[in-house]
Amino acid sequence: MALTYDELDAHVRDKYIPVLQDQYYKATPLTALLMAKSKVVYDSGKQIDQPVLYGELPSGWYEGLDTFNIATVENTTLAKFDWKQFYVDVTIDGTTLLKIEGSEKILSIVETKMENASKTFQKQLNESMYTDQGSKALETIGAGIAETGTYGEISKDTYDWWQGKVNSTGGAFSMDMLQTQYGECSDGQAHPDLIITTQAIYNKIWARVQPVQRGNLDNTPGIAGIGFTGINFNQATIVVDNYCPEGYIYLLNTDFWKMVVHRKRDMYWTDKKVPLNQDALVRQLLWAGALFTVAPRWSGMITGVT
Repeated sequence: MALTYDELDAHVRDKYIPVLQDQYYKATPLTALLMAKSKVVYDSGKQIDQPVLYGELPSGWYEGLDTFNIATVENTTLAKFDWKQFYVDVTIDGTTLLKIEGSEKILSIVETKMENASKTFQKQLNESMYTDQGSKALETIGAGIAETGTYGEISKDTYDWWQGKVNSTGGAFSMDMLQTQYGECSDGQAHPDLIITTQAIYNKIWARVQPVQRGNLDNTPGIAGIGFTGINFNQATIVVDNYCPEGYIYLLNTDFWKMVVHRKRDMYWTDKKVPLNQDALVRQLLWAGALFTVAPRWSGMITGVT
């Protein structure tokens, strides 16, 4: 007896959805490191409200009976990010299922569809992390680091504490260029821990560093065991992301980056849909979330690197 649509749905939810979630969040160095730091979190609500610290509390030196400044000082605000929603359609027509005899063959078709869905999720969502896909898509990493524009409903043009460190001059790569930008993004113990670039730029860095630095992820042990390789640089790890745009180097302090996923849309397999005029299994995988930084001033990027 052939599997029913309900049985196929249950199989997908039990076997494939957890795998898809695991594959996606470990697909890129950034999401993998955020997972390791417990910075992929679940939430719900109309928007994502993220408290942002930008000022200092009253303080000062005193002697004897000097009075303290106890005035209320505004030093926090809320950045507000919209939920970004994404879907992958999974449709299997009834004719295909009828032509295949046996549950194992039917499940093999489902497995192929779900593998395709996984690759589609990874490609589309990861591309949107770097390349502007429009207002409905994720905010790019570059938008968080940029020195101008509105981010989280806060104007970067108005508040310099909401701006990242950007070197748009670029030019021929040099280690001095990288070191200078690393220093710009550092403040005491706050410094970039993940540097993302292209394979071409990574190769140039690899040729210039000491052999002991190569293939080393001591600075980011959270991603050391899931297949990534990198180069130690100061307190950061330099890695390749194939989705990184040509000529870019991103220097990220991942302590201040977060991915928030809607608790009801983490690879959600939609309920049964029965087309009025078709014989088909029609479902979608749904995801909703946002990727953002709460302290752009401690991340940076270099563009136009050759």
